[in-house]
Amino acid sequence: MKRSSADLKSLARESLSGRFGLPVAAYLLTIVFTIIPTMIITSFLDPYNTVSMITSQILVYIVSLLVSLCSAGFSYMLLNMNRKRPFNLKNLFYAFSSHPDRFLVVHLILLLVSFLFALPLEILSYTDDPFASLLLSLGASLVSSSVSIITGLFFGLADFLMLDNPEMGAMEAMRESVRLMKGNKGRLFYIHLSFIPLFLAGALSCYLGYLWIVPYVNCTLTYFYMDITGEIDNPLPPEEEPPHLDASSYY
Repeated sequence: MKRSSADLKSLARESLSGRFGLPVAAYLLTIVFTIIPTMIITSFLDPYNTVSMITSQILVYIVSLLVSLCSAGFSYMLLNMNRKRPFNLKNLFYAFSSHPDRFLVVHLILLLVSFLFALPLEILSYTDDPFASLLLSLGASLVSSSVSIITGLFFGLADFLMLDNPEMGAMEAMRESVRLMKGNKGRLFYIHLSFIPLFLAGALSCYLGYLWIVPYVNCTLTYFYMDITGEIDNPLPPEEEPPHLDASSYY
């Protein structure tokens, strides 16, 4: 059964009701793990030196890859919560001990795709004209974000699949995500669009509202995955491991 955006949001609100604390804390930790290393990198490198700027960007990308492991752990926490299993802050680091190379490969591929599309504008942004540099940098960010959204419509389930199938490799998870997303890309895109008013409202709170909005969005996306795989209609017993997919059937 393909549930509507409203149905999935309702399930997410029900799951988070009275249990917002840990997801909010986990998301806050993810922000801290992103901001502190980025601030250290940018503060020690010369922003007016081309080599320093390139080095800074590479280091920031490395940080984002490591943080992607926390993002996968955040999804693991929400899966446990939605499945009525025990969940805690340790879930945030689950991917670090579950063949982290798989998650890193997936996110490295997606990062490289976004980077390559935005690269021409990034290169042109290194100009002496501050206004042109700003416009080109904003354009590069817009292109990168747009590409990330598009690739997410194809490969957005890869993390969930690897969390549920520890033996599944990165490329296999990406192929399986593409298979599962057939006929569901429009639905996922609409779900993302439906949260835009909430994100705009969160921005008015100096972005503090995002501490609650992002867990709500991610919980909804977790239910989207559970809906596609049929788990919502046939829920697993609280302590039962999710069924592992037969790797040989996807080659």
